[in-house]
Amino acid sequence: MGLSAAPASMFSTRDRYFAPCVLAPFAEDMARRLGRLSNGPALEILSSTGTLTQGMASSLSAGMTIIATDPDPAAVAHASGKPGMGRVTWQTAEPSALPFRDATFGVISCLLALSTLPNRLAVFQEVRRVMKPGARFLFSVFGNIRQNPVADCIQAALDAMAPEQPPSFISHGMHGYANCETIDDDLTAAGFTDAIYTTVDVPFVAASASEVATGYCLGTKLHQEIGRRFPDCTDIVTQALEKQFGTGTIRSTMRAHVVTAAG
Repeated sequence: MGLSAAPASMFSTRDRYFAPCVLAPFAEDMARRLGRLSNGPALEILSSTGTLTQGMASSLSAGMTIIATDPDPAAVAHASGKPGMGRVTWQTAEPSALPFRDATFGVISCLLALSTLPNRLAVFQEVRRVMKPGARFLFSVFGNIRQNPVADCIQAALDAMAPEQPPSFISHGMHGYANCETIDDDLTAAGFTDAIYTTVDVPFVAASASEVATGYCLGTKLHQEIGRRFPDCTDIVTQALEKQFGTGTIRSTMRAHVVTAAG
C-alpha cells in the first residue's frame, strides 16, 4: 500500500487529544460487539495506537488469541508498550498483504481506518482469504461529514483557509467512505456474501476547542497536508470551533457505520 510512516509525536498527540474524544467512543461500542463472538483467533488490522486493541484485550474471552497489526513499525512499537497489551501479539503488516495462512482467523476487526486507504478492495480480498469458515469481519467507517458536526466545522475552516486547494484528509479521507452501497459493492467484489450495516451515534465530548484542534491538526494525517503551508492552522481551527461550540467544553455528536461481513 505504500503507507508512509508517521512521526512518534503524532502518536502521542493522537493518544492525548484525538483518541479520547473521537476514537474511544466508537472503540468501546465495537469492543462490546466483538466480545459477543467466541470463534477465534482474533486479528485487528490498521491498529494504529491501539485504541480498539485495548478494548479487545478487555472484552474478548480470556482464551482467545489476539494479534494486532499495523503497516507502520513505529505505530506498532508505540502501541505495543501501552498498558493492557500483555495478551496481545503485535506485528507489522500491510493490510493488503497479510503474513498469515489462508483460513486462520475467526474474527477480524478494524476501527475507522479503511476509509483512508487507496485500495480497499485489495484489503477486503486479503481479509477474506485469512478468514475461517463462519468467521466475521467487523469494521467501522465514519458517517457522512454532515452527521459529524465537529469534523464538518473543522473542514469548513480548512475550506475557508485555502479555497482553491483545501486540505481534504477529513472530508475525503476520514469521511469519504460513508456510503453503505459503495461499501457493499466492494465487499461483494471481494467475495463476501453477507453484510449487516448498523449506524452508531455516540456523544462527542472534549475539554476545549484547542484540544480538539490539536488532535485533528497534529494527531492525524491531516498534519501531512498542513505541513508548512498553513502554520496557523491549529489556531484557525480553534477559533472556528469556539465560534460554533463555545469556549468551554465541546459537546456534540458523531456518527459511524459498523459493518459485520461474512463470506
